[in-house]
Amino acid sequence: MTLLTPDLGAHGTPTWSPDGQRIAFSSASVPWGSKPPEIYVMDAQGGNRVRLTNDSYYDTTPAWSPKGDRIAFVSNQDGIYAIYTMNPDGSDVVQLVDGQNPAWSPAGEKIAFFAGKHEEEEIFVWEKGQVTRLTRNAYPDSNPSWSPDGQQIVFVSQRVDTNKDGKFDYDDATQLYVMNADGTEQRPLLDGPDDSYLGPAWSPDGRWIVYNHYSHDKNKITVELFNLGTGQIRLLLNHGRCGGFAWSPDGKRLAFTVSGDASDIYVMDVAEVLGKPFP
Repeated sequence: MTLLTPDLGAHGTPTWSPDGQRIAFSSASVPWGSKPPEIYVMDAQGGNRVRLTNDSYYDTTPAWSPKGDRIAFVSNQDGIYAIYTMNPDGSDVVQLVDGQNPAWSPAGEKIAFFAGKHEEEEIFVWEKGQVTRLTRNAYPDSNPSWSPDGQQIVFVSQRVDTNKDGKFDYDDATQLYVMNADGTEQRPLLDGPDDSYLGPAWSPDGRWIVYNHYSHDKNKITVELFNLGTGQIRLLLNHGRCGGFAWSPDGKRLAFTVSGDASDIYVMDVAEVLGKPFP
């Protein structure tokens, strides 16, 4: 694994440029909250860092468009978290829609995201100024990630009252669900009653989904890969503070955040970490 951000800071939410040469990310001073996070770009080896946003707002969660011409990100410029886009040099900032966690469709024409009140989040898709609601449930749905063919979306949901308190809320375990890109055929992918699954990211070849697995009975968090063809699960990292996974365009590397008192961005060669051929 390679550390890309050796300087002290709260660095996170990496996203690759479509040519695999650069990574956009958010960064803030530590301790967290002392200064708001801004959006930066660096090369894929961690050098040549350039600041894209420079304001007093919280600018986070960049997502580079597949066409390479825009970067979506989240900001609270109007007092509420909304999704904006800008050019890769930080110019031409445009507000799109209230929401968080933008995820571009593979063709670059749509953005999936989640929005809603606390514990009432739903998943939506923005396309050319129009917003379509995909989920309509009594439980939180969030963190969408597109399949590479644009036909499906994996997301996080809390649809099981795992703590038996009669409510669907943040105290319950989280599951991974998959649905068609129009919101139909929502079905569980990983939904163990004693486990939580978070932060899914679909691989560029369509075969794998990487995610965090929290085993409640063992009080342990790991990073795993789920094979959609075989149902096989492979342990990737035995580390509980990893998240914000982003596959490189060629599907061979993963950028991610390791959090603690500060946070850093790492890149791993997936095959090297597994110690065996991948995929």
